[in-house]
Order: sequence, then structure tokens, then C-alpha cells
Amino acid sequence: MMVRRSTRVSRTPKRFAYGSGYEPYPTTSSARAALKSEGRRMVPDVPLLIPKAPETEKQLKVISVDLLEERNGKDHHTDQYEVEQLVLRKGQAFHLDVEFDHPYDASTDTIWLEMLMGSRPRVSSGTRIVLPTKKGSPAHDASWVEVLRSSGNKTSLKAYLESDSIIGLFDLVVCTETSGEDEYRYDVETDVYVIFNPWCKHDGTYMSNDAERKEYVLNDEGAYFYGSKVQIGGAPWYQGQFEPVAIECVFHLLKKSGLTFSYWNSPPHIVRSLSALINSQDDDGVLVGNWSGDYSDGVEPTDWTGSISILKEYMETGKPVKYGQCWVFGSLFTTAMRAIGIPSRTITNFASAHDSDANLTLDYHFGEDRMSLPDEDEDSIWNFHVWNDAWMARPDLPEGYGGWQAVDATPQETSRGSFRMGPASLSAIKRGHVYLDYDTKFAFAEVNAETVYWTVFDNRRTPPEVITVDSDNVGKYISTKAVGRMARHDITDQYKFSEGTQRERMAVLTASKYVKSAKNFMKDVPKDVSFSVELPRDVIIGSDIEVTVRATNNSSSSRSVPISVSGSTVYYTGVKKATVVSSKYTLKISAGKTEDFKVTLTAEEYLGSLTEFAGFVFFIMGMVSETKQTYSTQRDFVLQKPELSIEVDDNLKVGSPFSISVSFENPLKYPLVDCRFRIEGPGIDGHRLESFRQVKPHERVAHRIRLTAKRSGTRSLNVTFASNEIKGVKSSISVSVAE
Repeated sequence: MMVRRSTRVSRTPKRFAYGSGYEPYPTTSSARAALKSEGRRMVPDVPLLIPKAPETEKQLKVISVDLLEERNGKDHHTDQYEVEQLVLRKGQAFHLDVEFDHPYDASTDTIWLEMLMGSRPRVSSGTRIVLPTKKGSPAHDASWVEVLRSSGNKTSLKAYLESDSIIGLFDLVVCTETSGEDEYRYDVETDVYVIFNPWCKHDGTYMSNDAERKEYVLNDEGAYFYGSKVQIGGAPWYQGQFEPVAIECVFHLLKKSGLTFSYWNSPPHIVRSLSALINSQDDDGVLVGNWSGDYSDGVEPTDWTGSISILKEYMETGKPVKYGQCWVFGSLFTTAMRAIGIPSRTITNFASAHDSDANLTLDYHFGEDRMSLPDEDEDSIWNFHVWNDAWMARPDLPEGYGGWQAVDATPQETSRGSFRMGPASLSAIKRGHVYLDYDTKFAFAEVNAETVYWTVFDNRRTPPEVITVDSDNVGKYISTKAVGRMARHDITDQYKFSEGTQRERMAVLTASKYVKSAKNFMKDVPKDVSFSVELPRDVIIGSDIEVTVRATNNSSSSRSVPISVSGSTVYYTGVKKATVVSSKYTLKISAGKTEDFKVTLTAEEYLGSLTEFAGFVFFIMGMVSETKQTYSTQRDFVLQKPELSIEVDDNLKVGSPFSISVSFENPLKYPLVDCRFRIEGPGIDGHRLESFRQVKPHERVAHRIRLTAKRSGTRSLNVTFASNEIKGVKSSISVSVAE
């Protein structure tokens, strides 16, 4: 990239504007003393913004600078960025060619570079970086510049930016000096982004595995997982970290955060600040969370298919975007971290605990009639919850706690005054070391909390009694996208030891030492009746649901077993929307026999109360009258949505329009109204939202959409369908685009 500019060096560079009453930093000690004696304010530690003396013939003046964008982009793994600026990774050398007004003379001329950020650049804050002339062997990981060769008026430079530099958008200034005087400064017109470098061993984000770097830093086609621990689904997500708005938005958020510039080289501080600003809960960040079911003044969370449409709306309007839920916050956060070079992945925890009172237990309450008492429940188990892992060193913690760190941008609870979570070391979570920063206790509970079922007595004077304790109910099938494949990778063993093992119990015991209030649990009673619950699989929305409770009498005497079943539609957070079935029955079971209690929930009973998640929770409770043995459990259930079929034209070329056809069948007995399709992906120019007509009951429809290919290679298109009756129907297809 050739940058040519005709300018007088006495001009203050384009982006430096001092505050009222400040003077450019004086060039001589006498001038500084004079200003100080007059009581006038100066900006200390600021680069020299004016020449030391008027222009002279001796000065080595810059005519043009070539930032060698293609070479540096490939060397720094930043060639996919679509920004006008050069993107460099710190802790690595870069190259540039400079044309002077006369030949460079090594015996008299000195060349150095300066990188400047903000209106008051300072060495002390890292916003002024000086790359001095390389002499001999520089200090370990120090910044420098050296002349590689010079021919005529053209000189090739090699520069190194130390790995401890801060990240940000910098002005690049080429400086020269002749015979120790006649300084000349040239402000390169094109700015330079500096980001983290997982390829550099000295960088706090260093990751040694190349396949993982390609996945967690360079892959712009992501995925998240949803559903329940017995019904896991997945959906693609366009990360788009190389689009201009992504890196622009991240640095906008960092400035907005108020994080001191000197911490802009610290991955733990960076991700903690961003986790608060991805949500808008208390600082007007990017995305508004909404779990109410009413999204009439915004976009339904299930409609989003990628990060870029959200980031563009936020940057264009300056207002938080409506609306998101955990998978949107998590996927957006992955984009933000990858855009600045931090390896990151989107995580789904199935049966995720939300321990509101921080006692490492989730408490569910039942009345003496064995029916659930939802008003008594403050804790909840989310069917799934999406957060992030970020890869980094943790110099603020004892040795051994670096690597993957859990961070969460979904606004659940405050952490030191802001809605954010993490970074919490996975090593600390797994070992139960919940005393380590940040928010490790909350993260530990999400994957390890025990579920306790209580009986609440009608008189309210008798203390509640424990029915049963389930230590294996939360933290299931913790998942992320597999490296190099569009598939689910189970990483549960990175968060916790196997359930029931001695190491897992020791981790829970260790964590419990740091809990303010623990609870006394249950007394043992004879257990001679075994219970199980069966739910059907792969039930399409609009079909009936049958719940079967099976009880086996293992004693030598008959048993009377009252059983209750209640079912509610739920949001994916576990919050109930409406009770849609409630039934009781007493089984009479002979010795050694098995009896079933079946409850059928019809489509007509649940469709009017269904959430966009299409989920249910069934509470089952039984008690053996003769022995007082109790049984209590909950089962999550998610209906299947119709499949989208996508067909694409052949022979796609960059810049040429093409068509896709999206088809599906309405599974309901009712029409679908207010229908729309949303399309996003790296293979097309922009994102699209298109309305569609009403779909009749059981009708199969197809919709053709015209798009334009913008990049060559194998690319993904993500498509979502939504209507008032069915939401969040997703699919994707890979397409090959030729130049």
C-alpha cells in the first residue's frame, strides 16, 4: 500500500487536539522553563509535534511510505481484515518502505518510528511507543527499527513492536535526524491497528496449537448449542471478526469503559471490561437483554444469525440494540475477542445453575399435596446457558491458573458493581478454588451446584424438610464448536471432575468452605420402591406429549404410591410461563410388580402458552405411604421445530448476484402469520431481512432470495425463519464462490 502525502511538517498531525489551555510540548529546555515561569500548562511526556527547527536542506525528509499491507497482513495473520488500516500483532516484526527526498546516509542519518494514540500520547500510559534505531542486540522483547537496505532515495525498514505494548488504533510517525539535529517528523496518513498476538510466546494470549489458533482466532464461522441435556441442538453463527465494524466497535467499547490505557495490554482487564459492555444493563452497551417474550419494539433473539448486523446497528445509532439472550451475548462476545486477537470460544452449559443466594445449592419447594410451589423458588436451572472461554495468561493469580478463562456478558448478577462475570480460571473452577478472582464461585455453582427438593408444611411453623438431594443434575454436556469441524465438542472434563468421583467430591468440599451458609440435608429412610420417568423423543411442535412415571415395588409387601405430575411451559432460563398440565394418581403396586402412570399433554393445551424456546419442565413427585419414602425430580423437554431446506444456484462468482431457495412445511393446524426470513454470512454482501406471506396449515412453501457474493472460497449462509406462532427455525448451507 503506497501512501503519498504532500505536507509541511510544522502541521500538527491530524488527530492530535490538545485540551483548552494546553501548549504543544516545547522543543528546548529553555522554552520549557520559560513557559513554566509564566505558569502556563504543558502536556508532559508528549511526542514532539513540531520540528526542532525550521526546515533545512540537511533534513532527511519523507516523501512517501509504503506499509506493505499484503506482506505484513500475511506475516501477522491479519490479511482477512477488511479495514482500510494496517492491522499488526504486537510482539512481531513488520516491514515498511520509505522514500526520502535524498539518499539515506548511515553515517549521519538516524531513523526511528513513533506510534501515537489519543489526544495526549504518553510513554507512561503506553499511548506513545518509541521504536528507536536498533543498535547491536536490543534488550529482550524491546521495540526497535532497523534499516535493511537503501537504494537511491528508497529505504526498507524492519520494525519490532514489543509484546507488552498496549492494543489500539495508532498514528504512525516516521522520524529522522541528521548529525544529531535537524529533526524531521512525517505523520503517515494511514493509521495502524495493534492487536494481541497468540502466535507470540511473550504475548499474554499465546496459544501453541496451530489448529486451535485457526479455530479460536481466525475462524469467522462459529456455532452455538441449545436445547436441553436430553435434546441438544446446534445453530451456525457468523462471527464476522474481520468486518470493519467489529474491530471499530471493540475499541469504541474499550474507550467507553474507562479502562486506563496502561491496562490495554492486559487480556484479563480487557475481557472483564468488555463483558460489562456487550450488555446494556448498566452502561448503555451493545445489546439489551429481554426474557419477557415481548419483543414487539425490537428483534426477537432467535432471529439473529450473526454479530455484524447487531454491531452495525449499534455503531450507526449509538443506542443499545434490542434484543438478545444468552446465545446472542455469547456469540457477540466471541466476535469481539477474536477481533482483537484474543482466542475465544462460545460455550454452552446444559442444565446450568443460577444460584441466586450463593450457597452452592438450588432449592425447589413442594407443598404437602406434593405440588410444586414456584413462588418459593429463588434459584433456577436454565435448560442451557451460553457464555465464553477466553485463552490468556493470568499473572494476577498463582502459577497454574492460566489457559481458558470463563467470561460471561449475559447480565445475570453484578460483579463489583457491574453486570459482568469473569475471567474465572477453568483450573480454579475445576478444583473448587472459588476464592480466586474473578467470580469463580458463581461459575463453580453453574456447573456443580446440588439440587435440593424441600417439603413446605401448610402451617409454616414446621421447618421445611428435605425430600431428596440430587448432586448430578447440573453442569451437563458442556459444549463448544469442535476445532476445524462444524460439530459439537464436549468439554465437561475441562470444567469438572467426573460426577461421584473422589476428586469431584473434594472439589465441592473445597468450594463449600467458602460458602457463607450451608444447609443441613436429609435423613435416611427405607427405599424399596424405584422410580423412573420416560418422555418421548423428537416430538415436532404441534404434537401431543406423553409423560410416563414408572414405579417398581422391590419389597415383599404391597405398596401404595401417590404420584403427582405438573408441567409448565418455560423460557430457556427455567422461568415458568404457564402451567399447562397438573395430574395426581395413586398407584397400587403388588410385591415385585411395576405400574405406570401416564399423563398426556395435548397440543391444544400448550400451544397458546408456548415460548419461542418451545420448552417444558415437568415436576414429578411420589411418596410411598407405608415407608414415607419420597421421590422428586424434574425433567426438561423441548419440542422439535420444522426443518429449513436451502438450495443455491451453481457457479457463484464474487460480485455477481445469485439466488437461494428456502423451503419448509408448517406443522401446525393453524396458519403462520407475520412471517420473515433473515440471512447473514461471510459469503454475501450485508445481511438481509425479508417479509413473507401467511403460511396455511400444513402448507409447504418456498421463498427465493437474491444475494450478492462478496468473497471467494467456501462460505456459509445462515438462514432463520420466524413467525408469531413458530420462532427460531434455523439452518445453514456452505457455498463455493469463485473469483
